[in-house]
Amino acid sequence: MNPKILITGASGAIAQRILPFFPADFDLLLTDRQATEIQGRKVHALDITDFSAVQAAMEGVAAIVHLAIVSLREVVHDDQLFDADEGAEYLRFNDLAIEVNVRGTYHLFEAARAAGVKRFVFASSLAILIGLPRYAELHDDLAPRPANFYAVTKMWGENLGEYFSRRHGLTVYCLRFGHPAGQKIAPHNIRKRELNPMPSILVSSEDLAGSVISALTHQGGPAFGIYSIVSNCTDSRIDFSKTQTS
Repeated sequence: MNPKILITGASGAIAQRILPFFPADFDLLLTDRQATEIQGRKVHALDITDFSAVQAAMEGVAAIVHLAIVSLREVVHDDQLFDADEGAEYLRFNDLAIEVNVRGTYHLFEAARAAGVKRFVFASSLAILIGLPRYAELHDDLAPRPANFYAVTKMWGENLGEYFSRRHGLTVYCLRFGHPAGQKIAPHNIRKRELNPMPSILVSSEDLAGSVISALTHQGGPAFGIYSIVSNCTDSRIDFSKTQTS
């Protein structure tokens, strides 16, 4: 029997891009805030801000892929005001991000530890590094310069992963996803003025999926790691040496 893999945020944009590339024999438990169906697969309801519900979902789980985040589409309608870190929508989004990206992520790590889950793949973001002043080249050992509050919550997740790996023995891989190729760039998603040239941080659906599958299946690596995930290109600003030698 194949190990059961719990995926949060299964109805989201990243999950929809990567699921078609997953091997058919993966035993996936797809979850999202509301029950639905995606690509012919059943998605179970799971509110990650509810610790009891998260605990119950851990039964038989060997690994977690944490993709769930608070949805901008449900909160933000005035992009310009939001991009300036102003207005009620900005404050509302940040409050929700604390509940989902911070509290929800903690719930998953804590429940995973208690249930004996062996591996945790955390979907992070290159937005952690792309705030001003810009780096000439990006690599995973740089000091964080979060582009926005969302990136700050992703920093929390990475730090939490390091703690649970060191303290409790989980294997934790944090994948700093670049911008999905073909996805519309909104000011509140990745700020244009902080990101030039854009092709340097684009990532294809196939490469997104490959990174997650590798994080789930790779043996013999470190117990904790942070990795930038982009597709290679001629004008890349990403230093790939860490992943090429690991």
